[in-house]
Amino acid sequence: MTAGTAPLIRVWPWSRIYGLGSVFAKTLRDSRRATLIVGGVTGLLILAVAAGVASQFSTPEAREEISNIIAAVPPVLQGLAGKPVNVETLGGYVQYKYGGFLPLMTGLWSILALSGTLAGETSRGSLDILAAGPIGRRRIAIEKILGHVTPLAIAMALIGGLTAVAGSAFAALEGDEIPVGAAFAFAAWLGLMALVAGSIAFALAPFVGRGAAAGIAGAVMFAGFLLNGYQTAIPELAPFANLTWFGWTDDHIPLGGRYDWPSMGLVSLVALAFLAVGTEAFVRRDLGVTTSIPTPRLPRPLLGLGGPTGRAASERLSTSFWWGIGLGIFGLVIASSGGSFIEQIGESPVFTQAISTLFPGIDFGTIGGFLQLVFIEFGLVIVGLAAAALVGGWASDETSGRLEMLLATPLARVRWLVSGGVGVFTGIAVIVVVTALGIAIGTLIAGGELGIPVAGTLAIGLYGAALAGVGLAVGGLIGTAYAGPTVAGLTIVTWLLDLIGPVLSLPDWFQGLALSSHMGQPMVGVWDAGGIVACLVLAVGGLVLGAWGFARRDVRS
Repeated sequence: MTAGTAPLIRVWPWSRIYGLGSVFAKTLRDSRRATLIVGGVTGLLILAVAAGVASQFSTPEAREEISNIIAAVPPVLQGLAGKPVNVETLGGYVQYKYGGFLPLMTGLWSILALSGTLAGETSRGSLDILAAGPIGRRRIAIEKILGHVTPLAIAMALIGGLTAVAGSAFAALEGDEIPVGAAFAFAAWLGLMALVAGSIAFALAPFVGRGAAAGIAGAVMFAGFLLNGYQTAIPELAPFANLTWFGWTDDHIPLGGRYDWPSMGLVSLVALAFLAVGTEAFVRRDLGVTTSIPTPRLPRPLLGLGGPTGRAASERLSTSFWWGIGLGIFGLVIASSGGSFIEQIGESPVFTQAISTLFPGIDFGTIGGFLQLVFIEFGLVIVGLAAAALVGGWASDETSGRLEMLLATPLARVRWLVSGGVGVFTGIAVIVVVTALGIAIGTLIAGGELGIPVAGTLAIGLYGAALAGVGLAVGGLIGTAYAGPTVAGLTIVTWLLDLIGPVLSLPDWFQGLALSSHMGQPMVGVWDAGGIVACLVLAVGGLVLGAWGFARRDVRS
């Protein structure tokens, strides 16, 4: 090496696969936690449910009772879970009861990952330097895609393996064993359902930006899930349901012993097509140039660069609006179909008696009752994930290194955190308003009472604010890099606790640790005062605690 020549940096072969030696390796490395969380949590959920089913329904008579109860469920509710195929077996029951919702979980991961893998780095400016180097744009995009597809495949392999273990370990009756092929066919279905949702976000991101792309893709995914779920009860929806991947794969129920491989091939082709569109858009368009989609604006004092609060609220607006659109469409469809539910519940005395036993003294034969049964639990999960996205956006000031420049101005540390927290809470308020509007329109279409269901929407706002408060506290005390993942993890753990607690007969005090179990039945006007107080304490207390902690620690880049 001659004088003045920069030393050569050797890139080890392993670092090109996992590490910092290539775009693919770095993307794979950045996805390691999400891979373990999605694959591990989903697989453990299936194990826990299988164990609960095996212990509670261990006789042929109990399984026959399950089948009879499911047959008595009104079609408008039955369809949301999926087709009841061989529900008297362990695998058939697991796919019917929980399989329908799992593509939404894996799909959200794929949407968030692929909407931001290029657009997010472009907005931060990190891709400008990379694109100016010897690596072509098409190669960057392809390696980014592979950097998500690979961990998605790993997570699905983990789910397939744990599903096979569940079928082997908890087979209580003949027919309960889940073949390895069926387990991995189920996992492949989950993976492709996630990938096609993420590919839409990937294709849209170069045109409309990360937040709008994620919101549109999420809305399409939830709309497909709802349309497919309701097409049996409302045949007029069938043509629209069959335009989505949920409708295409409606007959692919591997844990129930039914396969539809051509539909899986169609989903694969559509996903590849959208990924190709996103790749070519990234190659041919200028970096960072997007087409803005008109959205409602906040009052002028809260926008622009008039102060840290206005900047924080403005930056969260697009993300919160699109999360609200997705949740609002969900609420609109549920509320507008409430009339069919009321008619069908009157024709099913078995189901009516079961509901009355679970919730004595509450009339669920209303639009609000239907929303309480179908909307509120899933709405809490969605607003929790939205809170994680909003907190993650706030945290990017520190994780991207921008915070050091902001604090070099007369901006005080406490004011930065409090302003960011107010921006996050404002975003959650926007989600609540848009969701309430969707529920109001759906309720009017169904001819139901408007006031109580719309007021009940405040429950998801309180819940989202509480989880955001936890994220703000973690960000201020420990580091903002942990804030968003903490909120997302807490949301998923709480949901799983609500989901599997009754199946596993967990103690009441343990199930009571989930904040969502203390929200009452707000859609029918029954509120839990303790839950409201807990949400407010977590929201305000988290903001105060985060500000106190951030004033006493170093900024981390």
